[in-house]
Amino acid sequence: MTEAPRKLSRNETHDLSMIIKDRTKVLRAHAEEQAAACMADFEKQMAAVYTFDQDEVWQKATREAQRVVQESQETIAKRCKQLGIPPTFAPSISASWQGRGENMLAARRAELRRVAKTSIDAMTKAAITKIEKQALDLRTQVVGMGLLSPDAKMFLESLAPVEESMRALDFGEIEKKLEKEQQLRLADRRRLYGGE
Repeated sequence: MTEAPRKLSRNETHDLSMIIKDRTKVLRAHAEEQAAACMADFEKQMAAVYTFDQDEVWQKATREAQRVVQESQETIAKRCKQLGIPPTFAPSISASWQGRGENMLAARRAELRRVAKTSIDAMTKAAITKIEKQALDLRTQVVGMGLLSPDAKMFLESLAPVEESMRALDFGEIEKKLEKEQQLRLADRRRLYGGE
């Protein structure tokens, strides 16, 4: 025959609740530290500059491109001479190595940074919510183990979970909402400018 679980004393429930509270603070701080580390890693990746000579294949391709450009430039210069175009006014062709790709543009870096920050913030909030939910579940269990009256236990079990009040976003729904807003703005402009 199994024994009924032992009830916790008021001091035990208090002490356990305090430990859970302290652990929650530490886990939240850890989640925020991880978020900062993720953002730092993203910034490092975005700032990376690759040189043509750090990879054998890149180096070979760059040398080949330079050779083709040099031959093409000689052809262009020869034709310019035939057409009587002075060398100072002659068109030219060139090729250069771009070590950063599209993230060399400040606007692109800002856009990437914004998206990364939004994603990291969402992950951090999700982690903190999970930590808080687990802490609440543990504190609820601890308090439940200290409750003696059936009315108190029934009240504790009657609290609705948060998931019932939140739902996932529907991308199609957001697109429709945005399209409707754009149509309203366009209709307002037409009314304002008399059908222009």
